[in-house]
Amino acid sequence: MNVSGSQYIISTERLRLRQTVEDDLPALHAMFNDPLVMRFYPGLKNMRQTREWFDWLRAEYAQCGHCLWTVELIGSREFIGQIGLIRQDVQDVVEVEVGYLLRSEHWHRGYATEAARACRDYGFNILGRTRLISLIRPENTPSIRVAERNGMVPTITILKRGLEHLVFAVERPAAPSVPNVAVAL
Repeated sequence: MNVSGSQYIISTERLRLRQTVEDDLPALHAMFNDPLVMRFYPGLKNMRQTREWFDWLRAEYAQCGHCLWTVELIGSREFIGQIGLIRQDVQDVVEVEVGYLLRSEHWHRGYATEAARACRDYGFNILGRTRLISLIRPENTPSIRVAERNGMVPTITILKRGLEHLVFAVERPAAPSVPNVAVAL
């Protein structure tokens, strides 16, 4: 995959996160068509919907500098999913969500937790956020475990796009934390 011109935003021990580029569309579309990956979402995405998703990502990058980023394995540069920081409206308040979605063949390896923690640290230490959330369907036990490992606790239940979601949240620590990420500036 050619990702020329893309810069890594976050690096962890095993992963690199960068803006999603046009060349990621086939891998993104394949992920959006895996029934296991999409089981807690309203449905699979066709190529037009995948393109709309990509266009939304690009607009968010341009407007606020962050959104979901493409996650690659260090070494192979293999696309394994998207993890990042997404603006969300929660009861008329704009919050920033740590969101994650990985290809099913990369589950149960700790990648979601590793990247979610790096995004949490980025949100607190680079973006200066004082609170971060994750919106999770109540039956999505694996995502709940990632949120808990990320220091989040459930706060309220809301309806989002007609579906019930738990709002998990974590507050910025009182003392500055040392990020466990390398940030490319």
